[in-house]
Amino acid sequence: MKRLLCWAEQVGLAGSAPEQQRLAAMRLDVLAARMVPAADEADVELTAQWSAFICLLDDYFDRDLPGTFASRAGSVLQCLLDVLAGWELKPDSTGPEVALADLWRRTAPRMSPRWRDRFIADYTDFSRATFEEASHRARRSQLPLDTYVALRRQTITLLPMAAIVECTAAAPLPDSPELAEHSVGEESLRALRCAAADVVGWTNDLASAEGDRRRGQDNLLTVVEREWDCSSDVSHTAVVSMRDARLQDFRSLAVRLSDEQETPSAAHASVRAYTTAICDLVGASLYWLDRTGRFDAQWLPPHAVPTQRSAQEGRRTTHETS
Repeated sequence: MKRLLCWAEQVGLAGSAPEQQRLAAMRLDVLAARMVPAADEADVELTAQWSAFICLLDDYFDRDLPGTFASRAGSVLQCLLDVLAGWELKPDSTGPEVALADLWRRTAPRMSPRWRDRFIADYTDFSRATFEEASHRARRSQLPLDTYVALRRQTITLLPMAAIVECTAAAPLPDSPELAEHSVGEESLRALRCAAADVVGWTNDLASAEGDRRRGQDNLLTVVEREWDCSSDVSHTAVVSMRDARLQDFRSLAVRLSDEQETPSAAHASVRAYTTAICDLVGASLYWLDRTGRFDAQWLPPHAVPTQRSAQEGRRTTHETS
């Protein structure tokens, strides 16, 4: 953890004492160690640094005031995409830009051009979805459930993080010619990635529900509550059921992809390794969401302090999945 805090201070992600304390409370070292359990120390550390970049950037957006959120999000996200495109940092580059440039420099050269293109495409999708989310918040738009779910699949940043795990777990997404000709294998891999993003995104919404509510930000629970015209208790129960069903989808897909009958023999080893890496990613995320201090009341703005009961309910919900 000390090395992670030092890196975050050096790149400008967490320079002040309160920011360092908050980052330490997130326990991202625990998350990274479980994400890539067979990786060496250097790759666990790199995974933790990517996790810190993703979490702190997300929190930076979420803690903005609604009136300035969209414009600030758009500006920051474009600068980050410029970093991925190879633009040089400027003297006044922000902490997130400096952090991403450092992480990209140490990750991208290890992977194939196809991987780099796919990561940039996934991060571009995340950026567009985050800006769209910011715009909806600024206008106080009330999204229908299906629209919110599709947007949340992108804003959770699970897909870019899955690409990082391909690197640090040494389990790249299979792209062999044999697999490309095997429609079931490719479709199942895409479905596995989508299910992973949904499970983690919806569990995150359960954990952060009260804080989001007090900030006046939509969350899967409030969207269900509004669309179904139900109480907060009913929406909580409904989202838990939705998440559990989606988790079962994920597990079924993982079992299917691990079955030698479902994938061509030449691609089976790589498919199985990738599937194992994504299962570790999801399992680590659910474990971490039950134990992280990221959503603790002391780190939230004064207008977004959750009640003790609500915070405990979010933790209990994530514990049920681990």
